Amino acid sequence: MGVINRTGRFATEGVRFQRLNGDGTIPRADRFLGFAGTVDLSGVLENDKATLAIKIDSEPARIAEIDFSDVADETKVTVEESITALTDSSLTGLAWSKDTKTTRLKGAATASGAKVIQIYGDLAAALDFGQSLKHGGEGLKVISFFDDETISIGLPKDIIDKEEIDIEGAKGTINRMVIGARTQGLSPVVALKEKDYNLLELIQGGKLDRKAGTYDPPLSGESDHPSFYAEIFSPIYSAGTSKLSDVTGYEKLLLRSMQGIEGEVPIETKAWAQYAYNLTATEYTDENGKKYPAWQEQTITLEEFDAMKVKDI
Repeated sequence: MGVINRTGRFATEGVRFQRLNGDGTIPRADRFLGFAGTVDLSGVLENDKATLAIKIDSEPARIAEIDFSDVADETKVTVEESITALTDSSLTGLAWSKDTKTTRLKGAATASGAKVIQIYGDLAAALDFGQSLKHGGEGLKVISFFDDETISIGLPKDIIDKEEIDIEGAKGTINRMVIGARTQGLSPVVALKEKDYNLLELIQGGKLDRKAGTYDPPLSGESDHPSFYAEIFSPIYSAGTSKLSDVTGYEKLLLRSMQGIEGEVPIETKAWAQYAYNLTATEYTDENGKKYPAWQEQTITLEEFDAMKVKDI
């Protein structure tokens, strides 16, 4: 269907986040990228093997054991050796290759129509899916908040004000050039009811030790942050009086490329904490060099939203 027009948005249904590929592109089921060159897998291999989890759209996650016993040196595993090990595993429905543009390990789902891909676990992180080698994480994992866990999402636009450039003649006449205002992107502020350390690590990096239960934020000299995208889904209603159940459709807001940091979370008297994240969304460039605006708005029907099964992803 086309645009669902003349409706109003009320609150939000939820939001989900996922890291970008190492080349700054949005991971898709037909293109998700790992490392380039060589990688050290000695920390995750046990008896030359390690497990990997793959989840495509709302399908159940599949966990497979990957055998790297044929590699020459587990501290310097090449892309070609990883392709062989992954291809020989029990992970059916996936094709592995070397990306021609980035020389990174590339995965692709062979089933048509697949959209959201997740690959996670210690091995996925070691293979640098989701920029995990540099910024930590579990790989390419979607972190969702769809059970009324979101408090608010601010969407202030980054706007360069209009400019008026004048030149005045000797007799006071003025020639004026007006340069219109321009949009540079968005600076979203997401406030959540609950602390999620996986999301904190996804957004700002740092060191999350899942075994010891400790988290250390990035140091002051670490100015390079992980990049990620987000999708926000909000119910829309027709004019007049409505009940919460009278949803006309959903507004989907895609924020293509973002960086961020955790905001202030004070400890107040007799008050629940609100966990805020200050984000910056900028223009996005895909693997073919084509540029896109920082965000895209879309209206979808109830049936299209239900078919996405966002809570199962």
